[in-house]
Amino acid sequence: MIKILPALLLTLLPTASFAHGIWITDRFGEPSIIYGHGASDDAYQTEKLKSVQIHMPDGTVSKGETRETDSYIKLKIPQKTQAVTATFDNGYWTKDAKGKWHNLKKSHVENPVSAGHYFKYTTHIPAGAIALEKPLGLPLEIYPLQNPHNFEQGDKLSLRVLLNNKPAEGLEVIADYINDEAAEKLITDKNGEVTITIKNQELNVIAVSTTKELEDKTDADKEGYFSTLSFALEHKHH
Repeated sequence: MIKILPALLLTLLPTASFAHGIWITDRFGEPSIIYGHGASDDAYQTEKLKSVQIHMPDGTVSKGETRETDSYIKLKIPQKTQAVTATFDNGYWTKDAKGKWHNLKKSHVENPVSAGHYFKYTTHIPAGAIALEKPLGLPLEIYPLQNPHNFEQGDKLSLRVLLNNKPAEGLEVIADYINDEAAEKLITDKNGEVTITIKNQELNVIAVSTTKELEDKTDADKEGYFSTLSFALEHKHH
């Protein structure tokens, strides 16, 4: 059943939908898929999570074991996991001639002005992982060129951003997405690479986004892609 939302909420929702990302961290002591923007941590429709994959040292990839709650999804990360990847489809958002937004395809809205279809991706490097040998194949991916768990807060970490498995030049990488988006923003070079400063001793979430104009604009004018890389460094007791 489609819920009718107040006009103000319909106006506010799209911006959040575009700017939000997903990442993986512990919630109540269990690894979970988080959906949010900055420090926000929002409930989401669990059916929007389309896949979770577990990547092991021998190159095997398996479907992640997940468990739904009322507002988010928990997952199990097996021992020796090298990386976890996930894909989230946030659906279509269409703006009409009155400036209102609808969570519908452009073809389903009267007097549409603009529309987009938005996808979220994440890569998580759990504690104990060794350096990845190759990218993991997400449509938009932040690939760490070194093992982040070998570093500490303040160290430099090199990354490569790939769009459809090819280096993506000219994209803005946010080094600290959940705490301070403005702290460090870097632009990928011709090899799709940047070197960031690790901002946090524990949870780090790095983000990048881009859009693609569609030739067939029946349902949407563009697709939007938002991808994160997350890892939590070992807590240091002082």
